[in-house]
Amino acid sequence: MKNFLNNFFQLDRNNTDIKSEVIAGFTTFLTMAYIIFVNPQIMEASGMDKDAIFVGTCLAAAIACLIMGVFANWPIGLAPGMGLNAFFTYTVVGEMGYSWEIALGAVFIAGILFFLMSVTNLRGWMIASIPMNLRIAMGAGVGLFIGIIGLKEGGIIITNDTTLLALGDFTNIETLLAATGFLIISALSIRKIPGAIIIGILIITLIAIFADDLVKFKGVISTPPNIAPTFMKLDILGALNLGMLTVIMSFLFVNLFDTTGTLVGVATRANLLDENGEAESLDKALKADSGASIFGTFFGCSPVTS
Repeated sequence: MKNFLNNFFQLDRNNTDIKSEVIAGFTTFLTMAYIIFVNPQIMEASGMDKDAIFVGTCLAAAIACLIMGVFANWPIGLAPGMGLNAFFTYTVVGEMGYSWEIALGAVFIAGILFFLMSVTNLRGWMIASIPMNLRIAMGAGVGLFIGIIGLKEGGIIITNDTTLLALGDFTNIETLLAATGFLIISALSIRKIPGAIIIGILIITLIAIFADDLVKFKGVISTPPNIAPTFMKLDILGALNLGMLTVIMSFLFVNLFDTTGTLVGVATRANLLDENGEAESLDKALKADSGASIFGTFFGCSPVTS
């Protein structure tokens, strides 16, 4: 089995091993796990069933990650994109007045266009035309964006009319835990301790579990909710009208550049680029990512992205 995994995933060639990949996969899961809970909360505001979206989020992310790992052999996690789900709910459904079924249809059409761009090398050409310095900057930009989301969701920073941003309320136990977790992870990372992110997340999670007023522990497993209220409910024909063109293009290009920044950033950090700045099997990664955007709509998800 060890030889099979090593040969199939080309671990030696990529200067890694099974232990490192397992730890990295577990770390990535813990880092992404907040999406399981945040995505249903956002999508519920569009009128969708929260419990069904909870299951759909898990299924869409799991299948997409399997395709990316087995088909493309890239160390990329995929899940419904944060930001795109807010655009879906609050702009397309909330402000523009479309039903969530039609909005899902628009995501499906954008996914089809996304996939066609990937299989025809158009997307690869677009990435190849981006200067190397800008590619690196895109990765940094995605990281800063994710960092801002984390600080905001943790309550460490809040909006301020005068200064745009301000420090949050550190007398709030949730904000205090988030800040403490951030400091623990930062300190461990600076000291180059393996598993720094996992250790920080687990420490704060255990503290939260024992704080009874904050988290009510209800066990480890249970029967999943019914996915039927949102499964295969997209309205593709309803999205085929001129008024939805701007919505489709918005989903397409935001997903395109968001994903491109992530792929290039991770490829650079993981030493998957050659001396010319080109990544091997990038076309497979692009196909896996764009395909995930399509089938994610079947589960009721906004664009699934890297």
